[in-house]
Amino acid sequence: MIYLLIWLMAVMDVYQNTAAMPPGSCAMQQHPYYADALRDIGATVRSLDLRDHGQRIAQAQIVERRIGLLRLAWLPRGPVWAPGVSAGQKREVFDGLMSHLPRGCVLLGMAESHADQPLFACAGFRPLLRPQCVAELYLAKTREARLSAQSVKWRNRLRHAQKSPLQTSHRAFNPARDTWLLDYDRITQRQKHYRALPAVFTLAWARRHPHATRLFIAHLEGRIVAAMLILRHPPTASYHIGWIDPDGRKHSAHNLLLWRAANWLADQGCLRLDLGSVDLRNAPGLARFKLGSGAELRPLGATMLRLPVLGARLRAA
Repeated sequence: MIYLLIWLMAVMDVYQNTAAMPPGSCAMQQHPYYADALRDIGATVRSLDLRDHGQRIAQAQIVERRIGLLRLAWLPRGPVWAPGVSAGQKREVFDGLMSHLPRGCVLLGMAESHADQPLFACAGFRPLLRPQCVAELYLAKTREARLSAQSVKWRNRLRHAQKSPLQTSHRAFNPARDTWLLDYDRITQRQKHYRALPAVFTLAWARRHPHATRLFIAHLEGRIVAAMLILRHPPTASYHIGWIDPDGRKHSAHNLLLWRAANWLADQGCLRLDLGSVDLRNAPGLARFKLGSGAELRPLGATMLRLPVLGARLRAA
C-alpha cells in the first residue's frame, strides 16, 4: 500500500530541498539517497529542514503526486528528530511543517514510532491502516552477541550452510549486469501477489549512489542459487531484495548471506539493518526468518490520512 502511494512557525524556520544528512538515524524513506532515486524517476520530493531559533532539530521528506485534480502528499516514517528534542518542540515543528505544505492536498503520513502518532492526530490526521511492525537487526553488538541472539533453529541452519559447498561473494550492484535479480523479483511479486518498490527505483539508486548498494551472492558449483541486495543509507541500511532457488533453500543460503551481510555492514560502521515489515498472518515463514536472525520487532505508527477540509476543522476544534 505504501509503495503504491508513492507512485500514484513563529520561531520555526523551514528550508526546502536540503541535501544535508538527517539529524538522527532514520528509515530509508527519510534519507537523501531515497529522495535522489525518486527524483531520478520523475517523482516530486520535498525535503524540508526544520530549525528552532537557528538550531536544526528535524528533517522531513515528503513525496508529492498529482492524480488528475487530486494532489497527494506522503510523509513516510518521519519527521527525523535530532537527539534531545522536547515534546513541545516536536508539536511546534509539526504544526509548522503542516502549514508549509501545499494547500488543498490530501495528506498521508506514517509516524516512525507510536510515540509520534499523537502529533499526526493533533494535526487532523485519522487512522487509515493499522500500524506495521518492522524487524531491525542491531549491528553495534559483537558477533558473539548477535550469534547468541539468533533462535536455535536459525543458528543451526546457519551452521548447516557454513558446512555446505556454498560459496559466497559480494560487490556493488551493477545496473548493467544485475538486472536478472530484478527480473526474478518481479516474477516473485507476481506469483506471491505483493507489491514493492519497482525495478526502476533500484536502478536509479544504483546509478546515483553505487557505493550505497551491496549485492551478496551464493554460488553452488559455479551457479547462482541465492542473492540478497542491501541498500545503504548511512548510518543504517535496509534489506531490499532477496531471491533463492530450491538448491539455495536446501543449503540454507539466505541464512548464510544475511549473516555475512550483517558482519560486513558492522565492519563498515553500520549501526542497524532494517529487514522490513513483519506479517505473522500472511507471511509467517518470512517473519520467522527475520526474527530468528536476532532482529528485534518494533512497531511503527499507523498510516494516517488528512483530508483538506476535515483537517482544518479538526485543528479549529
